[in-house]
Amino acid sequence: MGKDWESIERELAAKEAELLEKEGAVLQGEHLSGYRYVPTVKVVDKSSWDTFAVPHVKPTCTSENWHHKDVLFEIGEGIAYLTLNRPDANNALNESISQALMDATCELHGRRDIRIVVLRAEGSMFCAGSLSVAVAHVDFHKSTCAPLPHCRAESGGDPKHFFDALAMTERDDRKAVIGFMKFLFWFQSLPQFTVGLAQGSAMGSGIALLCVCDMVLAASRARFTCSEVKLGFCPAALAPSLTRKVGPAFAKRLLCMAENISAEQAKRMGLVSDVVEEESDFSDYMKEICEKVTLCAPTAAGRAKRLAQNVSLQPLTQKLLEYTGGELADIRIGEEAIKGMVAVQARTKPYWAETPIKPLY
Repeated sequence: MGKDWESIERELAAKEAELLEKEGAVLQGEHLSGYRYVPTVKVVDKSSWDTFAVPHVKPTCTSENWHHKDVLFEIGEGIAYLTLNRPDANNALNESISQALMDATCELHGRRDIRIVVLRAEGSMFCAGSLSVAVAHVDFHKSTCAPLPHCRAESGGDPKHFFDALAMTERDDRKAVIGFMKFLFWFQSLPQFTVGLAQGSAMGSGIALLCVCDMVLAASRARFTCSEVKLGFCPAALAPSLTRKVGPAFAKRLLCMAENISAEQAKRMGLVSDVVEEESDFSDYMKEICEKVTLCAPTAAGRAKRLAQNVSLQPLTQKLLEYTGGELADIRIGEEAIKGMVAVQARTKPYWAETPIKPLY
């Protein structure tokens, strides 16, 4: 017990050689040369900074020929907006929204002219999570506990989708969850600074969308809950991103107790960065964010974001020190660093600060 397969193989080979020797057959040390399979590819352990999280899927459309209706994709001056646009269904996630978000993410990974990405929603609710679970959420809250604000049973979607989800095979269910988690990973790895605007409540997988944003603003009326365990579900797709966002203690509290928390509680946990009174207050806040990001070198900011993600929760090893030191040595000889120092000496604005980022809303 506790032995790896190679150790077991060596022991079996030694016993076999011993038995053969008793029969008068002596095996040479290299008797398996040319017969034993030796893999040509060496499998090595890679750190998170050794790979780049770039989507490898082909998008169905771009911002220029955008055909999705459930998600709006708008490009402004240095800023892009992704808007969930299914208010009649509480912006519950479905295949159409998932594909649209993936298409936009694929494009944004290559858009160096975009420096801020805003994720927002139309309607009274930010996102009710996956449609099948959202229907069950609505029925469950309606009958057994206090409902989420602005979450009505008649707008939860068609209950047929709930039973369709239950009828999914294990393979299809696993594929859907993994696909959504890949999207979360790719969106989290965008080189732009991402801002989530929760004008209303978020549930389940809708919270995962906020967890992968760099900054989240919420209206004071918004509430947040992960009620899957009350329905016999496991919030598998949400757990990794939520745990990285709020830490294991708060994540277990939210996932295992299915608490319905306020925006202020979400802020104390780290899920939300700041709380505003009304949705209309997002406009002034976004102006301030745009002004601050405008002053930051875009490539340096993107690499700083990736650095923060890569070193998060990593042990302080020699390999980590070499990585961080290498990042500094590399970025300090880059074009932005050189021109930035020239601008400081000349007491002028660096070239990236000359074109302000302008919010659309």
